[in-house]
Amino acid sequence: MNLIFLYLYIQENKFGWLCGIVGSLLGAYIVYCVNLYSEMGLYLFYAVMGAFAFVVWQVKDGENFVIRRMKPQMIILTIITGIVLSLGLGYRMSSTDAEKPFWDAISTVFGVIATFLEIYKYYVAWSFWVVINVYSTFLYFSTELYFYAGQGVLYTIMSVYGLLAWKKKINSV
Repeated sequence: MNLIFLYLYIQENKFGWLCGIVGSLLGAYIVYCVNLYSEMGLYLFYAVMGAFAFVVWQVKDGENFVIRRMKPQMIILTIITGIVLSLGLGYRMSSTDAEKPFWDAISTVFGVIATFLEIYKYYVAWSFWVVINVYSTFLYFSTELYFYAGQGVLYTIMSVYGLLAWKKKINSV
């Protein structure tokens, strides 16, 4: 379902968000089973944000809802904020039986950030997703979630494709 979401998102099709909701709920259950609690929270967050994004895209449908750029200083501030929040979440999760709490927190926090960027069609979201997907692939591999590691490779490829496809769109405006 998440691959369908990515394909439809690249096409700027709002119905992709519905596929993302289903895929996120399935993912939440799977990572819960291997004690990746931050990652589980992230998947549940994705499901809620999928519903929110569908509404946002529905409301903005027909308006001038185009791919947007973010200023470099805002990107830097976003990254610094993500690092600080990752340390905080990792510290909080280290008091549980979470597997790799700090490593898990990094993908969780930056996944949240990238989700908001993608809902509002910021081009830089694709760059965040490329890095997050590569990182998550290694996290899943290290916790023996080989299916999800393989899926992470596909997400990375699709994120690179999305980055290039949206670059063409943003440069043609």
